[in-house]
Amino acid sequence: MGNDGAQAVSGLKPARFIYILCRMKYGDRVTLPITEMDRKGRGRGLVNGRPVGAYFCAPGETIEGTFYARKQGVKMLRLEAVTTASPHRTAAPCPYAGRCGGCLWQQFDYPFQLEMKRELINRSLSDAGIAEKVDGVVACPTQTYYRNRMDYCVSPKGELGLKEPGRWNAYLDLETCYLLSPAAVQAMNAFRAYMKETGLEPWNADTETGYVRYLVIREGKNTGKRMITVVTAEGALPDPYGLVNALAPYATTIYHGVNPAVTDLSIAEKMELLQGDACLEEQVGRRTYRIHPNSFFQTNTTMAAELLKTVGEFLAPKPPKKLLDLYCGVGFFSLGLADTAEKTIGVELDEKAILMARDNAALNGITNAEFHAAAAESLIWENERPDTVIVDPPRAGLHPKVTKSLLAHLPERIAYVSCNHESFARDFRLLKTAYRITQMRALDLFPHSPHVELVTLLERTA
Repeated sequence: MGNDGAQAVSGLKPARFIYILCRMKYGDRVTLPITEMDRKGRGRGLVNGRPVGAYFCAPGETIEGTFYARKQGVKMLRLEAVTTASPHRTAAPCPYAGRCGGCLWQQFDYPFQLEMKRELINRSLSDAGIAEKVDGVVACPTQTYYRNRMDYCVSPKGELGLKEPGRWNAYLDLETCYLLSPAAVQAMNAFRAYMKETGLEPWNADTETGYVRYLVIREGKNTGKRMITVVTAEGALPDPYGLVNALAPYATTIYHGVNPAVTDLSIAEKMELLQGDACLEEQVGRRTYRIHPNSFFQTNTTMAAELLKTVGEFLAPKPPKKLLDLYCGVGFFSLGLADTAEKTIGVELDEKAILMARDNAALNGITNAEFHAAAAESLIWENERPDTVIVDPPRAGLHPKVTKSLLAHLPERIAYVSCNHESFARDFRLLKTAYRITQMRALDLFPHSPHVELVTLLERTA
């Protein structure tokens, strides 16, 4: 692709654009040189010394866009044309690339994506005063159909798919999607046809009325199992048999989930099993995991195995005696590493996940693991005195009480697994009073997005 011509985006023809030399107004069209990538995967530059950003572009490019929103102090442009393209820009396989929030970076070659992730991680570390850096990011062997879960939303017009990035009310009716599997797309099409045939009313977040909200599809990549959950507002399904008939060719488990809240969430408060096994089964390494519809599980099965291997390698020089797994979920690390420790203890606030973890221990014949439904900062510390701790917190990072507990009890080692390097950097600013970084590795569990997993081994300094 040449860099001297304008590339139209989403079928739009290039229009006459101008630099805005005064106060930018909604609807103004702006030419913007992109100088950096921000943590949300948006290209960013300056206009009149003020930060301006846009999705689907990269440093080194010059774009033309329309000012449509302010988000956390950044004026946002809707990308209309790329007038100077990055040499890393490439043809994306998905026709929705450049519009869909599911894959922000699909239009850039994969080595460039990994380099941008490396730079974002190191920027977070540097900003927090952390001298250690990552040299690279472990690549995912496949960049399409790598996810094992997708939550497809239903629009007020009955569209089924994903949203444009940063726009909660801009839906894309996806006829294909390269994130989950071709069979998942067939299930989406079958459900879309079912909605039209039955006249089910879609949920409308503006009016807080309607019924159908989400189609959640989870897959066992190594087991061939597929779980589909139809999430609705309060009320019984008018035609459950019709729904089962429509989805049965594509699913081994079918649920009806109810979310009565007005918040836009795909997590169901009540679950009704319509067909199949109650849980999805997946295999990672030598373990089989049973997963409840609402339970967290690493969304990239292939790279989850690499993640487990990485933590195991970091801990291998000194096998744990008591291994405490905080935020343990259904027991991914606790059970995956159980044979390397004398005893493993998993702690998770979600009681259903703990029940699954116990079932998974029995399923895999593991007798040296126990699980507790409790807050991560609970009194389990006083009873167990672990020498090694694994933490795998949500994107927000460690709860302050957890950090306080770690510093109060001072286990010899902490393996910190983070899906948000900014949160890790913030947490380590407190933990570094008693710990030092001895190993660090970044793994790409989320191709075509700015997200990346960071594993860090912390060892006590005294």
